[in-house]
Amino acid sequence: MITVSPASTTVVYTFDPVTSGGVAGTITTLVRAASTVISADLDVANANWAALNAAEIDCTNVDVTEYLWHIHTKWDNPGKVSELTAGCSFAKTGNHLDPDFACGPNSDHIEEPECADKTYGCNPTSYAEAPGVCEKGDLSGKFGTMKAVSGKISATWIDRGNYPTEPKYKDTWSIVLHAVCGTATPRFVCAKGNVWNRANTTTNVPLIT
Repeated sequence: MITVSPASTTVVYTFDPVTSGGVAGTITTLVRAASTVISADLDVANANWAALNAAEIDCTNVDVTEYLWHIHTKWDNPGKVSELTAGCSFAKTGNHLDPDFACGPNSDHIEEPECADKTYGCNPTSYAEAPGVCEKGDLSGKFGTMKAVSGKISATWIDRGNYPTEPKYKDTWSIVLHAVCGTATPRFVCAKGNVWNRANTTTNVPLIT
């Protein structure tokens, strides 16, 4: 068990199956200055695969078990805490959170001059050695894909390098899961973050490696 204390802020991304195509559960982040604990508890067994197939033909007849995942900078789905396919588009959720201009191909700054001549080399190994190589929001670049086992995603990661601190948090942020269908990785489901605790707290979180 890991004790996260004191002064943690909890940000919860809730996937409502009514609006996120049958995907249910939460991604919870316990944010501190020194480290952030990210826990996923998601059920994708009843996901609307037909909607995914309609959005991306390369996902047809693919048993999707892996997902890229990122913090995106926008939420334009009024009245909803989660969405799927078109509701997770660039127009609705923007691109990856990248305040330090690491400049991945889907950075929210990719069209700016600071990104013009940069090469992006974010992966778990490079991130462990030099956290600045990754966009703050590129969670799969930092930690690898989310993996579903028997329709469930249950895992915990600890970001000690380059996670956005609580004072920088914006209520427009979301987490987007991209289905991995071979080389195609369409946006599948997404959820808006909600800060529900800014008080001092001690929380026990199981470490899954």
